[in-house]
Amino acid sequence: MDDRQLRRYCGEVVRRVDVPRPYSVNALCDRLEEHRGRAISLVPMALPVRQGSPCGLWVATDDVDYILFQKETTRAHREHIVSHEIGHLLLGHDASPAHQDEVAQLLMPTLDPALVRSVLGRTVYTSDEERAAELVASLLPLQAGRAVDPPSRPDISPGMARLVDHLERSLERNARRI
Repeated sequence: MDDRQLRRYCGEVVRRVDVPRPYSVNALCDRLEEHRGRAISLVPMALPVRQGSPCGLWVATDDVDYILFQKETTRAHREHIVSHEIGHLLLGHDASPAHQDEVAQLLMPTLDPALVRSVLGRTVYTSDEERAAELVASLLPLQAGRAVDPPSRPDISPGMARLVDHLERSLERNARRI
């Protein structure tokens, strides 16, 4: 999928979401829980801060989706991490099957590792799924302010156009690294 198709697809996904106004990841999770019939639990954690370590994880059990996120960062960054993981949920991405030793490393002593069925971690933005989740994470708060149009629409504001340009450049740089 090229960048234009990716932007169009992610914009369509975000437009179908009842994004709360003003944007709040907690309120969005409440709405998604109601719509999906599945609990979403946000878990702030002191995740390792080193190259290749995720700053957010999606951990799925049979009944609950846990979104773990780095608590040792700014509020805006925490919300973006959670929005990124929500992006994976909205896009229907599949998580990797979980292994018992990986679950033990998540530092979730109250969660029985046998209950975890999958884990999706965020470390780099090189795959199409990561690029899509990152784009959705950026579009969700914008949807709260107004309907998000495809970037090629002439009626977007100059600020929106600058943001879209910035995202395009970032996605293109990361795509060239693949």
